Amino acid sequence: MTLSAENAIVDGAGRVQALLYSGEELAVRTNLVLPTPGWQRTLSYSSVSGITVSRGAALSVWEGSLELAPGQRLNFTQTLREADGKPRITVEYAAGADLVVEGLYFRIDLPLADFKGGRAEFGDPNRAVTLPEVRPARQDLMSSETAGLSARNAAATIAWEARFDRPLFVNLQDKSNEGPPAYTFWVYLHRGTMPAGVRGKFEVELAVSGTPDTAPVRLTLDPSLRRYRLHGFGGNYCFNLESPMTQYTLDNLRSAWARTEMKLEDWEPENDNASPYDVNWAYFEQRDKPGSNLRRGFDVSRQLQQRGIPYAISIWHLPEWLYSDPGQRSRSDAGRRIDPARWDEFLESIGSYLLYARDKYGAEPDLFSFNEPEIGVYIVFSPEEHRDFIKRVGAYFESLGLKTRMLLGDVSHPRGTHTYALPAAEDPEAMKYVGAVSFHSWGGATAQQYQAWGDLAERLGLPLLVAELGTDAAAWRTRSFDAFWYGLNEVRQYQELLLHARPQGTMYWEFTSDYGLLRAPLEPTARFWFTKHFTDLTPLQSDALGAVSDSPRVLFTAFAKEGAYTFHLANLGAAREATLYGLPEDLVALRAKLTSETESFADVAVEAPQAGALRLSLPARCLLTLTNAL
Repeated sequence: MTLSAENAIVDGAGRVQALLYSGEELAVRTNLVLPTPGWQRTLSYSSVSGITVSRGAALSVWEGSLELAPGQRLNFTQTLREADGKPRITVEYAAGADLVVEGLYFRIDLPLADFKGGRAEFGDPNRAVTLPEVRPARQDLMSSETAGLSARNAAATIAWEARFDRPLFVNLQDKSNEGPPAYTFWVYLHRGTMPAGVRGKFEVELAVSGTPDTAPVRLTLDPSLRRYRLHGFGGNYCFNLESPMTQYTLDNLRSAWARTEMKLEDWEPENDNASPYDVNWAYFEQRDKPGSNLRRGFDVSRQLQQRGIPYAISIWHLPEWLYSDPGQRSRSDAGRRIDPARWDEFLESIGSYLLYARDKYGAEPDLFSFNEPEIGVYIVFSPEEHRDFIKRVGAYFESLGLKTRMLLGDVSHPRGTHTYALPAAEDPEAMKYVGAVSFHSWGGATAQQYQAWGDLAERLGLPLLVAELGTDAAAWRTRSFDAFWYGLNEVRQYQELLLHARPQGTMYWEFTSDYGLLRAPLEPTARFWFTKHFTDLTPLQSDALGAVSDSPRVLFTAFAKEGAYTFHLANLGAAREATLYGLPEDLVALRAKLTSETESFADVAVEAPQAGALRLSLPARCLLTLTNAL
């Protein structure tokens, strides 16, 4: 959520992620931390259980517990409200049992990148410390009891402060070795073991002020540089297909790629017969019932096929009888394996599923994978097993006359995981069956890590697909994705992927009510409109052009196809002026669409280019798309 007064960004677990000033984000972060003795194990809001969230324009409430062991809980309620334009956090907590812990702490992180070389004060200038630019030998920088903290950056352009409801002991540490690097204030709420029934309350008011970066931005287009071919953007249609959002996005977002789930639990919950070579089609036909989850999956696949949208199909879960440890683990457990003695039965199950979808529904996926196999969500393969799986399943599909090819990778995140695909990539026999390379974008990556995936796909001569595009894989727990700031982070990721990974297609997670782009029943959010900028305004099968911005706060991508141009400009900070240079001489007029916190896919007037240049005013925290293809 973003508070109505635009002063704080708070995730679904109750953690402040940033404070806002004049359209700029300062990545101040907060958390409640409960460590066991010696800090052997640490619980925080990221590990909260049973959380409920009530969000409003001026007041939001989080309730949940931190559970050390069954029955050993610290229950808490956190409220966040605006007071005189400043976010005020109140935390009330109670020990539900005797808790043997190091203590209870409220953690405040200041971003090292913004404050290195600056100064932090513990209530007055006589209790101050210079924030080191290089990690010191000792991480402890200063400790004192205080009712207030403040800090300024080295250039004195940013000022931050925190005011407590009472004096508390605070320890400041250099956490440049953590990610993201920070200076961390540990506010001591309770020391040592917490007996059952112990209660407490803590209140802090946060504030930030400063001079925002409003420097004009120079954007340079090189229309002669054709970097890679972009098929286009799309989404996942895997879970929650019964939601009306599924059909709404099919009808209102132009997809170039999609991904579905192979629902084997519904297809063959028990073995159809004793032979893996004799398909009991009568058994399978009776599984395909009106209103069933299986039928919904087939119907969506048929729509994708009829609309000419290429799609991948992936497996998350297997029926229990195909696992090597049937009945011994929870359905949500990761890292399970196929019973080696059941591989022929497994092949029969996926083969019959695809043949039935093709012959009954006219739907035949282009690609097939197991979801996130490197960590096993939920079936695990080593890199070498992934290679062998591709060869075995690929040859089987070929023997059935299926067009479906294998998806290489399909891993859970992009940070160095391209190495997982290398054993298969280096095996010519495996590569005979591979149709595309894939990773998921959860958590993001550096430019170099994205580039490694693009380089691999380019070397193999295959399309690179981002089969799950998303920023926070845990956002489903608290619906923190239902916010403008979350959507703006997704815009950042879209742009970074296009600039560095060079994908041919992306599949947003999801185009259903799971991580839904709409509020119930069918109210588009800013995230829907951000997505529509990419799906509907970018020419299909277009070329990515050379596009350079001289500011890291404004990300610029450009695409062209047969005289149709689209330029995406993401301003991640304060309002500023921009000039776009290098426009083709025959591009004499452009239309613009704008999505910000106050505008949704709105038409915006822009000047005509002059001598290949275009001057623009970029509102704070927005996506502006220019095109002559509307």
